[in-house]
Amino acid sequence: MTEIEIQNYSKSTVKNKKAILLQFARWLWESFQMELEDATTRHIKRWIKHLLDEGIKANTIKTKLKTLNNFYKFCIKEKILKDNPLDDIELLKEEKVMIKPFSIDDIQKIIVFYCGSNYMDVRNKTILTCLCETGIRSAELSNIMLTDVFDDALLIRGKGNKQRLMPVSLHLKRQLNKYRRIREKYLKGEECPFLFFCTRNKGGGLKKDVSSIGRMGHDAVLNVVKSSGKAWGVDVKFLVHSCRSYAQISLGHTDLYTVSRLLAHNQLATTKDIFINGR
Repeated sequence: MTEIEIQNYSKSTVKNKKAILLQFARWLWESFQMELEDATTRHIKRWIKHLLDEGIKANTIKTKLKTLNNFYKFCIKEKILKDNPLDDIELLKEEKVMIKPFSIDDIQKIIVFYCGSNYMDVRNKTILTCLCETGIRSAELSNIMLTDVFDDALLIRGKGNKQRLMPVSLHLKRQLNKYRRIREKYLKGEECPFLFFCTRNKGGGLKKDVSSIGRMGHDAVLNVVKSSGKAWGVDVKFLVHSCRSYAQISLGHTDLYTVSRLLAHNQLATTKDIFINGR
């Protein structure tokens, strides 16, 4: 775990890798009273069969096997083990997951759902506008600092702390300016370095305590999209990721490479394959 932490993986990635290793170790012990270092290719195949029987999808199993493979490679490099039990394991055929993006009509409905002038409505409308117009991930939105907002761009911190500048449209710029004005009034002199934040209740009361503020988490961002989508009967199965339909809309007048860079995809194939024709 120390090794992958110093490789600058995100906290969520480290947490997920640890969970996969613990899951396999637990299954190995419960099934064969065996430690990780004693696992063979036969045991790995039995685990794959167990996961398939549990209804786990091939893509998820593939991710688990990659994590396990990297773990055993590390053990060999550190001279803890001599052989990798996954060397003779063929990865499962990956299921192609095609994400149905929101249509332009869907996006318009979702955004106008928050039409009030109070802080929460203005904040949520700004979040949705930002997601739909830039195509950034929910984690990237949560990490935007006040100092990352420029006149015509946003500084986005992506996976692995990679940074990129995301152009801001005139419409989004106006919405951001409106939000920052009401944000300042709402904070009443309190400070928060993050552009978007949540207020937490103290003592279980109904009144929000402005002095208890923090960065918006992934679930909070999802709830903003989910609430508006459900109200309009919009399919929100893929939630924030469907907001990245921005990529498909942009393909009408922007080259594939530019869209790929804006969305921070490592490969052009990701940009090309993940979106199908909109409704």
